[in-house]
Amino acid sequence: MNRFAWVLNLDAELELARLRFEYVPRQKLLRQLAEHGQGSRALLAEQDVLLTAGVAPPAPGFIGRAWCPTPLALAQFAALGIEAEPHPAAGVLRRVNHRLFAFEVGGGLPEQQYFTEREPLAALLRRAERPWLLKRPLAFAGRGQMRFYGPITEKQWSWLDVSLEQDGLIVEPLVSPTLELSLHGFVWREKRFELGRPCVQQVTDRGVFRGVRLAEPGELSDPELAALWQSAERVARALGSAGYFGPFGIDGYRHQLDGGFCALSEINARYTMGFAIGFPRHPSELLLT
Repeated sequence: MNRFAWVLNLDAELELARLRFEYVPRQKLLRQLAEHGQGSRALLAEQDVLLTAGVAPPAPGFIGRAWCPTPLALAQFAALGIEAEPHPAAGVLRRVNHRLFAFEVGGGLPEQQYFTEREPLAALLRRAERPWLLKRPLAFAGRGQMRFYGPITEKQWSWLDVSLEQDGLIVEPLVSPTLELSLHGFVWREKRFELGRPCVQQVTDRGVFRGVRLAEPGELSDPELAALWQSAERVARALGSAGYFGPFGIDGYRHQLDGGFCALSEINARYTMGFAIGFPRHPSELLLT
């Protein structure tokens, strides 16, 4: 039976955002993630171990596995003499977790746009007749977002200018989700993929994860279910073509804007809080060779 030594680096997107620079995790953030990310431990099987500070390295025979195999996670395995399982290159991880990738695959609301320059963004916001949501492309759990309701202050422009310079911004209408969903899958190195079961996510109004469960029969309409499956299949193919292999999840939601449905709001090319529930096989059964 496979035995994995896990690194649950829940701040992976923040590291990927600074891939060209030195990323130093903030201890306060890591403590918060450890507290609020307890659900991630469901990924571990009984025979697995979690690598944390002050814990002795496991006996020989364990395979290194990460929430997301970033350079820092791989360095942690190397420091303990643990061989990591096969994994995509860091540049691939950055590309496929960047919200621009989901945008290019066809995700988001119809009016979603991607900006890298100030003036086009300012022009959109000046003529805006509705609130907007501005999101940094590499963030998670409601972090790295700004809600626009009216004139932007100089302090807010400072945040926006930094965002535009670093990675750009995804801008979309601000809507109120009434049902938030996820669908998980796994892409193999030969581009074959498997999909799981639709899940309902419990999150705060700011996007902070609170829990997940399987969707009940009839909870999604037939058109919504079909759109979610089609998005997951399209994403799986795009991930394989981009050189990614491993676990992934997509998020979607029903919203109040014209009674609409967004079948692809985000791509998480890594493990997720809901993977152990939404995918029919436990991660311990998924061995990349």
